Amino acid sequence: MSEKTRRTRTLCGNCRYHNTYRYPDQVFCFARFSKRENPVVSIFYHCDEWENKLQDCFCLEDSLRKRGEKAK
Repeated sequence: MSEKTRRTRTLCGNCRYHNTYRYPDQVFCFARFSKRENPVVSIFYHCDEWENKLQDCFCLEDSLRKRGEKAK
Protein backbone atom coordinates (compact mmCIF):
# COMPACT_ATOMS: atom_id res chain seq x y z
CA MET A 1 0.00 0.00 0.00
CA SER A 2 1.42 3.37 -0.97
CA GLU A 3 1.94 6.12 1.61
CA LYS A 4 -0.72 8.30 -0.05
CA THR A 5 -3.28 5.46 0.00
CA ARG A 6 -2.49 4.61 3.61
CA ARG A 7 -2.86 8.23 4.71
CA THR A 8 -6.16 8.56 2.82
CA ARG A 9 -7.53 5.56 4.67
CA THR A 10 -6.27 6.81 8.04
CA LEU A 11 -7.89 10.22 8.26
CA CYS A 12 -9.67 11.44 11.38
CA GLY A 13 -12.98 11.26 9.56
CA ASN A 14 -12.86 7.47 9.59
CA CYS A 15 -11.19 6.92 12.97
CA ARG A 16 -12.92 5.32 15.95
CA TYR A 17 -11.87 8.22 18.23
CA HIS A 18 -13.76 10.93 16.35
CA ASN A 19 -17.14 12.43 16.97
CA THR A 20 -18.77 15.13 14.88
CA TYR A 21 -18.13 18.70 15.94
CA ARG A 22 -18.91 21.06 13.06
CA TYR A 23 -20.32 18.56 10.62
CA PRO A 24 -18.93 17.65 8.17
CA ASP A 25 -15.70 19.68 8.29
CA GLN A 26 -14.41 19.27 11.85
CA VAL A 27 -14.34 16.44 14.35
CA PHE A 28 -13.76 16.13 18.07
CA CYS A 29 -10.91 13.68 18.69
CA PHE A 30 -11.05 11.80 22.00
CA ALA A 31 -7.45 10.58 21.60
CA ARG A 32 -6.16 14.17 21.42
CA PHE A 33 -8.51 15.24 24.22
CA SER A 34 -7.13 12.53 26.52
CA LYS A 35 -3.59 13.82 25.85
CA ARG A 36 -4.72 17.40 26.63
CA GLU A 37 -4.14 18.54 23.06
CA ASN A 38 -6.60 20.59 21.03
CA PRO A 39 -9.31 18.01 20.30
CA VAL A 40 -11.03 19.89 17.46
CA VAL A 41 -9.36 19.02 14.16
CA SER A 42 -10.15 18.94 10.46
CA ILE A 43 -11.80 15.82 9.21
CA PHE A 44 -8.77 15.42 6.92
CA TYR A 45 -6.28 15.54 9.81
CA HIS A 46 -4.11 12.48 10.46
CA CYS A 47 -2.29 11.26 13.55
CA ASP A 48 -0.57 8.13 14.86
CA GLU A 49 -3.46 7.30 17.22
CA TRP A 50 -5.72 6.28 14.33
CA GLU A 51 -7.81 3.12 14.77
CA ASN A 52 -10.34 1.67 12.36
CA LYS A 53 -13.95 2.77 12.85
CA LEU A 54 -16.14 -0.30 13.06
CA GLN A 55 -19.42 1.49 12.28
CA ASP A 56 -20.33 3.21 9.04
CA CYS A 57 -19.68 6.93 9.01
CA PHE A 58 -20.33 9.40 6.21
CA CYS A 59 -18.22 12.31 7.51
CA LEU A 60 -15.53 11.99 4.83
CA GLU A 61 -18.01 11.45 2.01
CA ASP A 62 -20.15 14.42 3.05
CA SER A 63 -17.14 16.68 3.50
CA LEU A 64 -15.78 15.75 0.07
CA ARG A 65 -19.21 16.25 -1.46
CA LYS A 66 -19.40 19.69 0.18
CA ARG A 67 -16.02 20.55 -1.34
CA GLY A 68 -17.24 19.38 -4.77
CA GLU A 69 -15.02 16.30 -4.94
CA LYS A 70 -16.00 12.68 -5.36
CA ALA A 71 -15.52 10.35 -2.41
CA LYS A 72 -13.38 7.38 -3.37
